Amino acid sequence: MVLGSRWVVPAETEPVQRVWMSFPRAGAANFRASWQLSSARRAWVRLAEDIDNHVPVTLLVDPDDQRTVASYVSKPLDVVVIPFDNASIRRTAATMVVSRQAQANSGRRPRRVLGMVDFTFNGFGHLPGVAYGLDDTLPGTLSELLPGDRGWGQRNLSMMVGEGGSWVTDGAGTAIASEAILTDQRRNPGWNTRSVEREMRRNLGLEHIIWIPKGLTRGSAPVGWGGYVDQVVAFHSPGRVLLHNQPDPTHPDHEVTQQVREILSTAHDATGQGFEIVDVPAPQTHSDLNGPVNWSYLDYLILNDVIIMPRFIDPFDAQAFELMQKLYPEHRLIQFTAQALFDHGASIRAITLPQPRVSRRR
Repeated sequence: MVLGSRWVVPAETEPVQRVWMSFPRAGAANFRASWQLSSARRAWVRLAEDIDNHVPVTLLVDPDDQRTVASYVSKPLDVVVIPFDNASIRRTAATMVVSRQAQANSGRRPRRVLGMVDFTFNGFGHLPGVAYGLDDTLPGTLSELLPGDRGWGQRNLSMMVGEGGSWVTDGAGTAIASEAILTDQRRNPGWNTRSVEREMRRNLGLEHIIWIPKGLTRGSAPVGWGGYVDQVVAFHSPGRVLLHNQPDPTHPDHEVTQQVREILSTAHDATGQGFEIVDVPAPQTHSDLNGPVNWSYLDYLILNDVIIMPRFIDPFDAQAFELMQKLYPEHRLIQFTAQALFDHGASIRAITLPQPRVSRRR
């Protein structure tokens, strides 16, 4: 591990204390029409309530919507009223980290503590029409506003734009990262892979970073917001990587995933170990009214002993479910119909921010 880094990013299989989400606000860039906003709000809240059955959800609500939200929820949710711009909180907010070593705890038994890396956010590279000022300051505002038992821990600032989902980690010092986002000159002007690696080592305790050029086609620039890797690859465990497999050569993601396969087949992790690559089928559905779809069964969320995984009312839903059951036999899988999220340019992972549990509940 990098000795200079006090913090590490835990693996996604590590315990989760709560999940943060945002209630889509009126006027956001991707919800211009009232029907789009209403549809998005129903999809976001449906997911929030499903998650809250297993792990507490804290829902951020814009001050203008604090009365409106009650007409969408069917169960009590923990709500924090605070201004923000975009509802894809994993992309826009801070990255959760935990201390590498146990820390002193006011005379009590030392324990690991929670922290956050507050990366810069600049509206997905200053995309036209995307407001972002409130999102860039949101982590700091929350850290000052919320009490310690619900806060995000120590705040560590970074000048780098490091949107959540632009990299994934095994929790043991290895990451797979997107060149399309992290070295995008609209996001990080003057940065290259080496300067990004230094910043990720310093803040996140990552030793070894494997670079892939971009994410799935539908979400990539210039039409989409970038090219997030968390829809293409996922770490099952150190040494084992799940790969979105698009076998249809007429789909543009076939070339994307083949290129990622070639990179991973010769890559190694922080220990020098090569990777076992497990193919996870892409949904059979090829396109919708807006072109080739970017639906991915890797858009799953691990919540302690439960996994929320997407279904798309697609012929391959059952095959993907069976594979995930084999990969995670100790978890209970819950399927969530996710088309509405993807129709709004979002995903299960994009709109959820898990908070690691660093101590047992009292």
